[in-house]
Amino acid sequence: MRRARRIDGALRIGGDDGEALGVSVAIAYGHDANSPEAYKFAVASALFGAFLISLSRFRLGRVPHEALIGVVYVLSTAASIIVLECAPSGHGLEELKDMLAGNIIFVSNADVKSTAMTFGIITVLLLAMWRPITAVTLAKDDPNRSKLKTVLLDFAFYGLLAIMVASSVKVAGVLVVFSWLVMPAVIAFFFIERIGWAAALALPVGILGSIGGLLLSYNAPALHFGHDTAHDAVESAGTQGWPSGPAIVTCLGVAVILAYLVKLFLPDRQVIVEENGNGGLALSES
Repeated sequence: MRRARRIDGALRIGGDDGEALGVSVAIAYGHDANSPEAYKFAVASALFGAFLISLSRFRLGRVPHEALIGVVYVLSTAASIIVLECAPSGHGLEELKDMLAGNIIFVSNADVKSTAMTFGIITVLLLAMWRPITAVTLAKDDPNRSKLKTVLLDFAFYGLLAIMVASSVKVAGVLVVFSWLVMPAVIAFFFIERIGWAAALALPVGILGSIGGLLLSYNAPALHFGHDTAHDAVESAGTQGWPSGPAIVTCLGVAVILAYLVKLFLPDRQVIVEENGNGGLALSES
């Protein structure tokens, strides 16, 4: 669960607010939200957020690291809204809504290929650094590990995650990317403690949740509240259904709630993190 919370915090800085703030600034300077210039702004902003996270884990006292991340998240989100509200185009807040909801139905083949290549490179790098990054995430402070090394490992993890989010937001939107990375992992860690097995469970959960969300988007009736609204602002799979991105988030969110309800009726297990003889980490239950 700590890994899921860590991804949550990284997404808040490297995704929702980091990427959105960068794109907001690009829009304010007259660039299109899907232009290469906006992507550069998004990556730069996300990496800066990752750098802030890496430096802010020391000497916090009783303040959780996640709380400090939340402060930066709120400030960056507020800054995004202010920048877009003052954007010359006059449609900045609509752009922000598009970044959040995404446009997953009408993704081009070029976007899919470029995103897949980026994900492939990031996956190789994360696998190469899996053991030291996991040690920083799960283990307590190691007196033999310098603060500089901890910061560098943190920045490597958060930076790669930030680039991944910035690269995929134009395809799926901030809300869907957040849900894919966090919600399946939360469901898996409700029942499985070993990271490898949890990842094996989270992958099909994310796929099934996404398919369920698209079906919900296509078949769910439009919501009417007694007045006419413009329904073309956000795309949906069906002619009158829900927006596809938020529908996927809703389906995954309901799955998290159901999994938690099931977890409540299972006996508690105490998990102990300890170092094995090979210098790695082992999880034992009691």
